[in-house]
Amino acid sequence: MLIRVPPVTVILEVHPLSNARYAFVACWLGLVLCVDLNAQDEKNEAGNNQPGSSVGTVLDSQVADPTEAQLRADIKFLASEELRGRSVTDDTIEVAASYLVDRMKGIGLKTDLIDGKSRQPFSVKLGSSVGAAKNNRLTLSSEDPAFKEIVVDLNEGLMPLALGSSKADLSGPIVFAGYGITAPRLDYDDYEGVEADGGVVIILRKEPQASDPDSKFSGTQNTRHAFFATKIENAIKNGAGAVVLVNDPASVEEAVKNVKQRIEQEKARTKNLDEQLQKLPPDSKNNRKSINEKIANANRMIESLADSLANVEQGVLGITDAGIRRDNQDSIPIVSVSRELISNALSASTGKTLEDLEAAIDETGSPQSVLLLGVTAALKSELKPSVANTNNVLGLLPGKGELADQTVVVGAHYDHVGMGGYGSLAPGTVAIHNGADDNASGTSAMLAIAGRMMGRLADTKSHRQVLFMGFSAEERGLLGSQHYVKNPVIPLESTVAMVNLDMVGRLRDNELTIYGTGSAPSFDGLVEKANEDYNFNLFKVPSGYGPSDHQSFYTAGVPVLFFFTGLHDNYHRPTDDFDKIEFGGLTRITDIVSDVTYELATLEQRPEYAETENRVRVRRQITAYMGVSLANREDSVVISGLVQGAPAERAGLKTGDSLEKLGDQSVKNSQQVLEFMRSRSPG
Repeated sequence: MLIRVPPVTVILEVHPLSNARYAFVACWLGLVLCVDLNAQDEKNEAGNNQPGSSVGTVLDSQVADPTEAQLRADIKFLASEELRGRSVTDDTIEVAASYLVDRMKGIGLKTDLIDGKSRQPFSVKLGSSVGAAKNNRLTLSSEDPAFKEIVVDLNEGLMPLALGSSKADLSGPIVFAGYGITAPRLDYDDYEGVEADGGVVIILRKEPQASDPDSKFSGTQNTRHAFFATKIENAIKNGAGAVVLVNDPASVEEAVKNVKQRIEQEKARTKNLDEQLQKLPPDSKNNRKSINEKIANANRMIESLADSLANVEQGVLGITDAGIRRDNQDSIPIVSVSRELISNALSASTGKTLEDLEAAIDETGSPQSVLLLGVTAALKSELKPSVANTNNVLGLLPGKGELADQTVVVGAHYDHVGMGGYGSLAPGTVAIHNGADDNASGTSAMLAIAGRMMGRLADTKSHRQVLFMGFSAEERGLLGSQHYVKNPVIPLESTVAMVNLDMVGRLRDNELTIYGTGSAPSFDGLVEKANEDYNFNLFKVPSGYGPSDHQSFYTAGVPVLFFFTGLHDNYHRPTDDFDKIEFGGLTRITDIVSDVTYELATLEQRPEYAETENRVRVRRQITAYMGVSLANREDSVVISGLVQGAPAERAGLKTGDSLEKLGDQSVKNSQQVLEFMRSRSPG
């Protein structure tokens, strides 16, 4: 996505998200506060997301409304820690798909549409995987007998990075170029005084004087100079033949903590599954088989995580941790190498360890770049194309009478961004992105609407068939819906409309956004009529385009309606959790979309496709504006930056001030500030 906002805050690194033509700016602070991306509130709040039943859905008996109870059960499972963010690169995407299949079967939908099955398989290009071990190696040697040859092998202190070019076999001088930064306005240049042309350049992650509020690089939050892409672009400009990327101590510590936490989570999951297994009656063969498979998967994950821990403890990044290279992006070979091994090489050549050089940069605020005199680096790296296999999940409510050969599609994507990395707006954070709103909310609403339609259309003599779809790989560029429209199970010529639900769980100020109201002449009146019973504050967008799965259908000639409650500060971050879903609003949205779907299934005249404007701005939630940047410090919140002339500065707040209370409410973290401000009206 591309969110255009007034230039009032820090612009953070962009990542390709739901469509290749869009990118997203991490702080859309025409709104409020820019929160430190490394802040504590990015981490999942303990206890928010207990896993749903591994065997079936458990409804909340304390919720009177059966629709809301089912919505809660579905989101609780899909957004649980157990599903690790439902990335197409993780085997938990298949757990989510199986859940959808079981729910569709339980509702009574026809689930044998593709060769007797409900899954429509397709492949997703992921970029790169690691090549052969013999083709991934760094050797540092010297004619000086005092310098002992250093050989770093794959998974033993070295990992090629997908941000780099696919293959290399080169040798040349090796240069320590600090943080790889050239910033003339800050009077800082790591390449000044060293010759990088044709050499292998050692570059540190992030920036000098991290967390120092007096740093010329802002310190408390990253500037663009900290981005991997910026560092690589600068290395290329300075003639580097390859880059050795070295992790920073704080990131290493956090990564180790996260891996150990994941191991403990998998062990707890295994224990829970074992307990479920013991409670099963002897004749529960299918459930027993399912649980045993999940135990086996959990044990494999524990083994894999344990194997990766040694590399993580050495500070070696994962293959995609620095991002991936796009086809039109210039690059050079890039490898992540153990801090200890690079420190040994620096010490043997210069007499200074890596820690010595980092400390000197922080103390002086000046580069400490140096050529490793007489040392030759020989680097081999190899990356291979990588794919993931995933599935759209389909369930059909058959039609009847004169309209039976026409189709209405109701869809929602069920994938999310996993543990972070690709698609995450918390760069460098390895944590479960639960995706409760994006898009467990839409998926649960789609299932609830399916249940409603089974009942409402049962006695209707003539109605269109309704195809309910869970799309995968939406977060990789609408790939699931694009695959379907290219390979439709039911001809698109007979598909009269598509209804899309994406991020419908965070209703604020009763404002419901509907895209596509101009994609058929009858749609505006249809949604207005449906809203007479619900009185939402509708924000209608005529365009049928936009960064979600409805666009795939619209560009194929199908009128669309896309229901959406707006972007928020937890979007594509680890804090998009179950406890933040507004279930009253989600239930009402399910009600109105059910009514719209019923009308689309039964109206006599087929909706007529209409052309609309393809320039679409993504709607965000209305909120108050202060004009500050915040950082978490243990149990307090510190103002790390102010926008000149904004309300906070006019009120006398200053950088470094600590926020202790808002009204009568004590403040412990920046999330509390966001929630407090959002509940207030401007002025």
